[in-house]
Amino acid sequence: MSSGTNSITSLAASLANPQSSTTGSSTFASDLQASVNRALEIASLPMEALQNDQSTISGQVSELNTLGGLFNSLQTSLDAIGGTGGSSVQAAVSDQSVLSASVTGSPLPGTYTVQVLNAGSSSSAISNSATPVTDPATEDISSSSSFTLTVGTSTYTVAASDLNDLAAAINSSGAPVQAVVVNLGSPAAPNYQLSLQATGLGNVALQLSDGTNLLTSLNTGTDASYTVDGQPPAGISTDSSTVTIAPGLSVDLAAVGTSTVTVSSSLSSVSSELSSFVTAYNAAFAELEKNFGQNGGALVGDSTVLDMQQALNQMISYSGTGGSITSLAQLGVEFTQQGTLTFDSSAIAGLTSSQINDALTFLGGTTTGGFLEYANNTLNGITDPVAGSVATETQTLESESQNDQTQITNDQAQLTLMQTNLQSQMAQANALIATLQTRTTFLEGLFQADTSNNPDASTAG
Repeated sequence: MSSGTNSITSLAASLANPQSSTTGSSTFASDLQASVNRALEIASLPMEALQNDQSTISGQVSELNTLGGLFNSLQTSLDAIGGTGGSSVQAAVSDQSVLSASVTGSPLPGTYTVQVLNAGSSSSAISNSATPVTDPATEDISSSSSFTLTVGTSTYTVAASDLNDLAAAINSSGAPVQAVVVNLGSPAAPNYQLSLQATGLGNVALQLSDGTNLLTSLNTGTDASYTVDGQPPAGISTDSSTVTIAPGLSVDLAAVGTSTVTVSSSLSSVSSELSSFVTAYNAAFAELEKNFGQNGGALVGDSTVLDMQQALNQMISYSGTGGSITSLAQLGVEFTQQGTLTFDSSAIAGLTSSQINDALTFLGGTTTGGFLEYANNTLNGITDPVAGSVATETQTLESESQNDQTQITNDQAQLTLMQTNLQSQMAQANALIATLQTRTTFLEGLFQADTSNNPDASTAG
């Protein structure tokens, strides 16, 4: 048998049944995979669009949250202005060594002359332990662990195991006294004792008993007395150093002498809060401006941004009726050419008493009328956590994002199924082509073998 015949026989044996093969890789395998990938890329385009939409929505929600926070801060600054109503007056004292004054309400402007006849003093006492206490953390002025404290006509029961505990127990008992531990001895030979002082003025009896009184009186105390505008001539007696001399106006008596207290209208607190309001307004305005123009931010053209812009303009354009103060400009708040606000505190500082009253009427309160109520209601349309434009649009956007996510999940499932089917079809096509290529190789091999055994076949005809 010739070598050519042997080759044909060997090749025929190895490919006796070529159609039974379901595996193998053809020379077109990479082309088939590329076709599958391209088909999957095209099929995934709608899902990519949804993902891009989600990214856009995320940016919009983030910017809405930023703007919402700034508008909330602006609204808080309005509340702060409204909260200064009780500070619309101030009290000045001519001699602070005699007394000090504080505004506790809304006193009428005017001048009060206060003469302190007696600044008063507090009753005090000290323990009289015959045996020195050298360590107050382990020793006490009595071997008893239970004591009865008497302050005036009231009694209190206290318990302690050492001198430090005894002072602490007295201070926490609710009794109108202050207890401290003092050293009456030298550093080398300490002698710690208990010292008590009544928190009020006047002659108040102080006793501490374990069966016998453990205290010695140091000062019996006296009431304070004073007159207001010379009345009553004999003075007003009091057991407190803090007294009310007019509705909303109190003084602390410090020493014998005479001092005037002048109450006048003031907008110092309002001035400070208006400055904070301008700062909050400018912050909101600056962030809002980022969402306008061709290269604007995430909310360019958004209706909520337009609502916010309109709210700011309406708020500052408020005009009051009646009185000498009818606009924020008269209080030093004015627009710049860039649309921001400036505040000149000298405008408020230069107001007369009547103008200050008109200014307070113009400002009003967030729930009582005037500019503050108008501005607060205007901002509520933006900031209300349920019905405000920020909350409603955020809810709408989040709903859209959720719908996108649902569609993405469905598309992903379909894409996965499509990929599985295409990969299966590609594998079958690849195996079929591989089989056909193997047959071609087989036939070419037969032809070459036949030609080598019959040289004349190639030149026949």
